[in-house]
Amino acid sequence: MKKLLRRDKLKIYGDLLAVLYDEAKNGKIVITRVMLRSNMPFGRLKLYISELNGLGLIEDETSLQLTEKGKEYLKEYKKVLNFIKRMGIKYR
Repeated sequence: MKKLLRRDKLKIYGDLLAVLYDEAKNGKIVITRVMLRSNMPFGRLKLYISELNGLGLIEDETSLQLTEKGKEYLKEYKKVLNFIKRMGIKYR
């Protein structure tokens, strides 16, 4: 059985914000879909949603809409990932 690598907070926040952004395009954000797409259990997902709300990256814990700050984070996160990839560095 292959061992899964652990994600750091930067990766978790980026993945979760990307999922929320994509789901918002489809209309209503369904927490079960977010949970499945972000690959984390409900309890941990609620913890990270609370952290994102506290950081001002999402509007509130019920609507899960990204704020402008959240969209900026996601944009910069994607730039960092592209830079890492161009440098030939492997990042999960």
